[in-house]
Amino acid sequence: MKKIIFICFSLLLALTGGCSMNDNDKNNTNDNKTEAAKPKDMDPKDLPQVPAFQDEKTREYMVSTKEEEPGYYLLESKLKGFRMLFPEDAKYLSRRSSLTGKNKESIGFNSYDKVTNVMFDGHVTYYKEESFVNEPETMLDIVSGKNDYKGKYKKSSKKKTDIYFAKKKDIFDNIDRKYNYSYSYFGYVKSTEKDNLGVEYAFTFGCKNENQPCSLDEEKAKNKVEKLINSITFLIDKKGK
Repeated sequence: MKKIIFICFSLLLALTGGCSMNDNDKNNTNDNKTEAAKPKDMDPKDLPQVPAFQDEKTREYMVSTKEEEPGYYLLESKLKGFRMLFPEDAKYLSRRSSLTGKNKESIGFNSYDKVTNVMFDGHVTYYKEESFVNEPETMLDIVSGKNDYKGKYKKSSKKKTDIYFAKKKDIFDNIDRKYNYSYSYFGYVKSTEKDNLGVEYAFTFGCKNENQPCSLDEEKAKNKVEKLINSITFLIDKKGK
């Protein structure tokens, strides 16, 4: 009799255990299926009501609707080469963007703050598997040429990147207006984790409407740029190393 009871108990445990495993498997399957939808595939009504998501072309670059820092979301390049913070009020500029094969991608964007009357223009170019990218002096010569700059660059390092940074103030004497100047910040971010991988950047701040007061603050502009370039993270395929 005891043997029969033991067999029945064992069968009961097996059955209940089996059911439990099936439920867990089902839950795991459901969890795998419930992946967060990408912003580009979502209804604009369900997205943050800011230009970065409400503009159709810009939201293609947005990783998620999660705000990384107040006023900033996460951008990922089309080549899936890098990620960086992106201002919520900025929009993608097709005329300043391009995709060249699998090794080069340029992304242009800008924003305008009506309260401060400050226009912000940004441009980043991603390079992969280009030998000159591994030579900072060559890259900085290229950046200097594009920005009409003859000075030096400040270098800083993070765990996986070297960052080269320069700035200048342009005054436009041929323009008869009070706010006839702009601040530019430019340089290069090089991966120290993998060779031939880098991002060239250039950001400019200026006053848009001459008939309105303008609150262009050099320190605030610089802080914004540093936030953006320090956020650049290269997406490296570990299998391909």
